[in-house]
Amino acid sequence: MQVYAKGKRGIIYKQGNICIKAKNPRSAVDTLKNEAKYLEILNKKGIGPKFIKYKDKKLYKRFIDGITIKDFLEQEDKKKIIKVLKQILKQCRKMDLLGINKEELTNPYKDILVTKKNKAIMIDFERCKQTKKPKNVTQFMQYIARNKEVLEGKELLIDKNELIRLGKKYKDNPDKENFKKIIRFISK
Repeated sequence: MQVYAKGKRGIIYKQGNICIKAKNPRSAVDTLKNEAKYLEILNKKGIGPKFIKYKDKKLYKRFIDGITIKDFLEQEDKKKIIKVLKQILKQCRKMDLLGINKEELTNPYKDILVTKKNKAIMIDFERCKQTKKPKNVTQFMQYIARNKEVLEGKELLIDKNELIRLGKKYKDNPDKENFKKIIRFISK
C-alpha cells in the first residue's frame, strides 16, 4: 500500500481502485467509524464513493479518480459546470431530507471530486452529524456565491443578491418548490 494523502484526522492509502483510510496517529479524534456509518447510509441515496467495509479501525471505500470542484470550475465550460452544480445541489438536498449535515460545504475544496465523465462525488464524511436543521444546500450556495467571478468568467452569471434571497427562502421553508427555484436559477 502506498500513502496517497494525509489529512488532519486521517491517512489515505490507495490499493488499486480501493481507498483505505486510517486514523492519523497525530489526531486525538478517530472519526472513521462515524464516516463509515454515514457513508453506508448515503450510498443508498447515490451519494459518496462506494462503501466497502469498516474493519480494524480502517475504512475501505472505492477510490475516486477525479479533480477537485475548484479545478473543475476553472477548467470546464458553462454547460458542464451547470450540470455538476445541479448534481451537487441535488445530493445536498437528499442529505437535508435525511437530516444529515456534512459540515464542510461552504468551502468543499477537497470534499467534492468530479470524474472525467462529469460526475460529482462528495468524499470525506467524517464530520457528518444528524440534525433537525441541516444546511447542506445553503452551505453549498455560499460556495457558489464565493466563486461568482470564476463562474462569470465561464458566462454563468450569478446574481449574488438573488442567490442569497433564494437561500434564505429555502432555509425558512426547505420544501420541494423552493429547491426547484434554486435549480432553475443555477440553470440560467
